[in-house]
Amino acid sequence: MRITTLRAGARRAAAALALLGMLASVGAAAAGTLRTGSGEPAPPLALRALDGADVRLAHFRGRTVLVNFWATWCAPCVVEMPSIGRLRTALRAEGFEVLAVNVQENAARIRPFVERLGLDFPVLRDHDGSARRDWDVRVFPSTFVVGPDGSVALVAVGELDWDAPEVIARVRAVMRGHGATPAATRAARADDERRS
Repeated sequence: MRITTLRAGARRAAAALALLGMLASVGAAAAGTLRTGSGEPAPPLALRALDGADVRLAHFRGRTVLVNFWATWCAPCVVEMPSIGRLRTALRAEGFEVLAVNVQENAARIRPFVERLGLDFPVLRDHDGSARRDWDVRVFPSTFVVGPDGSVALVAVGELDWDAPEVIARVRAVMRGHGATPAATRAARADDERRS
């Protein structure tokens, strides 16, 4: 009896430690930082939108596109979505678009979330997780700003206030074609390291 009690206690302790580790990783994802991207071409993205339309990132060539990977159960994703919407509203007339990629949830779960938050940008369904793998997304939310030339100019892992003035300034720089060349990418990464 005593051995059984000790094993049960050890299992509860192990479960508690695992939960603390999981919460710590979620907390780390909650406070995102906008970093300079690779400057490499963005991976392909071709998914069906919640409204049934087939959407390809390639269709947006010449525009700046924010590609956000998220899930309804992800608290930091929920917190940052309104600021993504405000950023889109502020910059859409200048050639900016948002593609919100929901990872492996069904439409019945996504639709009420989209309606509750009043999201008016394309919500795509990565039903099998293949886009998440192609983009090497390991944490939610993960966001990529793809420049007009199709390169990954900026990356944020974790929640970010997308309508903060300094964030808008960096996105606008990408929209003007700055920040995606290899030399500019190296210089921007050096700036990122100094800020950290």
